[in-house]
Amino acid sequence: MKNHHKSLTLIMVLTSTLFVSSCQKFGEGVHKTWVEPPKKALVDDSTLTTTVKSSLLTDPELNGLNLQVEAHAGEVILSGLVKTQSQIDRVNTLTWLVEGVKKVDNRMSMK
Repeated sequence: MKNHHKSLTLIMVLTSTLFVSSCQKFGEGVHKTWVEPPKKALVDDSTLTTTVKSSLLTDPELNGLNLQVEAHAGEVILSGLVKTQSQIDRVNTLTWLVEGVKKVDNRMSMK
């Protein structure tokens, strides 16, 4: 029984040591093949406003709606009147698809 207890203790100590040593090596730096992804180019507010407006004007579901678009530091503010909730959803989706949009503040309302 004493030998069994000593063996069990030895196994636990060895396992703990192995576990601790493997944890210390995990995450020490990055793999040599890792490449940092390219940084996205900053989009100025004027370009962002123009791109969102263009996207909305060319969409057949939103054709003829009077929508206002403003951009401030990547935040796009939408306003105007629409007929249905699906149009509001469509405007949100198209706005989020424009590169450089960080936040969408939708202030549109239905008629």
